Amino acid sequence: MKRMNFKRKLIACIVIWSVIFGSLLSYSPETQVFSATGVPELTLITPVREAVLEVSKVELNARISDDLTAPDKLLVKIFEHTNDSEQPIDITNVGTLNLNSKEQYAEFFYTKEFSEGVHKLTFVVTDGDGLSTSLETSFTVQLSVNDQKIESPVSTENTDTTSTQSSTGGIESTENSVVTSALGVTNISTRAYMVNMYLIPQGSEDQYQADNDKVPNSYLLAEDMTRVPLDYKILLDIRSAEAFNPTQPLITIFGDSTGKEKLVKTIDLDGGIKSYIYTFTPDKELLDPAKSYFVYLNPNLLVPRFLKFTTVGANYESYQFEGAKGNEVREKDYIHGPYSIVTNTCAFCHSTHNGSNLTLEGGKFGTDTNNLCMACHDGTNGSPKLETSTSTNKHNQDSSVSCSSCHDPHNPGTKENPNSFHPNKADDANINPFLTYKKASTATGETNDFSLCFSCHNGIAKDKNGNLISNIEKYYKDETYTAQSGHNITATNDSGSQLNGQIPCAECHETHGSKNIKMLRGNLGNIKLDDTNLLYESKSENWDATEERNFCLKCHNNTTEIYGKTGSLKNKNDAGETIIGHQADDVQSCSSCHGGETKSYIDAAHAPTKGIHVPKQIIP
Repeated sequence: MKRMNFKRKLIACIVIWSVIFGSLLSYSPETQVFSATGVPELTLITPVREAVLEVSKVELNARISDDLTAPDKLLVKIFEHTNDSEQPIDITNVGTLNLNSKEQYAEFFYTKEFSEGVHKLTFVVTDGDGLSTSLETSFTVQLSVNDQKIESPVSTENTDTTSTQSSTGGIESTENSVVTSALGVTNISTRAYMVNMYLIPQGSEDQYQADNDKVPNSYLLAEDMTRVPLDYKILLDIRSAEAFNPTQPLITIFGDSTGKEKLVKTIDLDGGIKSYIYTFTPDKELLDPAKSYFVYLNPNLLVPRFLKFTTVGANYESYQFEGAKGNEVREKDYIHGPYSIVTNTCAFCHSTHNGSNLTLEGGKFGTDTNNLCMACHDGTNGSPKLETSTSTNKHNQDSSVSCSSCHDPHNPGTKENPNSFHPNKADDANINPFLTYKKASTATGETNDFSLCFSCHNGIAKDKNGNLISNIEKYYKDETYTAQSGHNITATNDSGSQLNGQIPCAECHETHGSKNIKMLRGNLGNIKLDDTNLLYESKSENWDATEERNFCLKCHNNTTEIYGKTGSLKNKNDAGETIIGHQADDVQSCSSCHGGETKSYIDAAHAPTKGIHVPKQIIP
């Protein structure tokens, strides 16, 4: 028995010492990993230690994990060592810190403008038990003349894509030979991202040059495009600083159809970036006519993105956009005409002898404006079927609002204004000649991006009862609100978006109504949610604390990602104290802390303040 115990002890000692020696032999300082039993693990990914960077806006990327604490519960702090202070300075809140939580670990991205010179930083990660890990790194910012602030060139002479419809988050400057973001700062991405998605004719993919100023006239930007020819397919421009060899599909949802992806070519760009050009060809020989297709990107590979386009009706295939003419009005583009050739179409909506108002509405389909439109846009007569829900659509319930409030049936529509919006009467109409309703692929954060909404929601327009319509424009235009807003976002480099401002209206609201109160989307985060528990669904007709929390927490859950940023919800403040209002058993409204001085849900939704977090234990 003693001999057996001796053998067991000997084997145990050999195993323990093997593990110890193995750990020593496998350690390499180049991996920049600090870990120990019982404390968090911290790995710095980019930039490498002692890196020399030719940009002032630096993004630092690290991975954190812990055996006992969930990744989203770990507290991250960043300190900088300066010559002016003996103690390191906490710069966590000076820059932008975003946490992307996974099942076993989390990645954090810290972005900040740094001055020229050497910078020495210390990262500190603390778990739920108060145990911490620290890691030091340093880098040098060395700016050249050409790499400081570079204006992205915009061509006004050519073709399809103008400054008002650019969907790029990384524009190639042929003059300066660097890859720049929408802000003109050199953009080196840490993961793959989609720059452009076009709808293109079969066999035209070789014409693509990864240059937005040289896009063929036959190409159509995918987002919200209408009248798409039935024989078109999708082209995707994926950018990456690292080799991109996906084993999963790039597109996870394409309407109710399937298709095949193919890598067409790879283009070497400046700054170490490669452009991977893929095509997605539907399995059907032709797309279905008059149908809206919904496209979702694979969130496991790319920052989530949702796009929608509508194909041309079966009776209107000859009404195609002529890209070279831009916003010039063309007679053949009159989808409701052409009136100069035949006036029979006018009788669908107007009646010379039976018209009931100044515009003689009261033709074949009656006098109600919305009914006039839906007589065709219910999928009949070859017109696209409008995806809508009228149950809680305030635009439909208010008789002073109709389809023609946004859409001009006499406007022929162009590639730059495919949905026939009204002309823009604002001061900046020279930028966007027509009212616009931009989304993730095209929004830049400028107020004019959402001029369609603000043509009414501006505090000036009135409803049918003479009451002022809610003023949402101020949250996008007034610096008092934009400066405090937690929804004022600068999209990450690898999101493929050029957003630098308030999030688009379409991130929260459905254009043509929804099943929820206030026309709020049920499917948030640009990911197709099949789990109904993750959808937002209204439980009442009144906006109360419960409805507000239910909606906000659909994004602020440490998981949902938009524009490369994850909606966070911290349970504890920087001092490790429990935050009142952030616990599962709390019932107070989000606006009570994040609604600014007014504590208004409208303020909290459109320009949420960070709030003052009071420790729960001292609340009377």
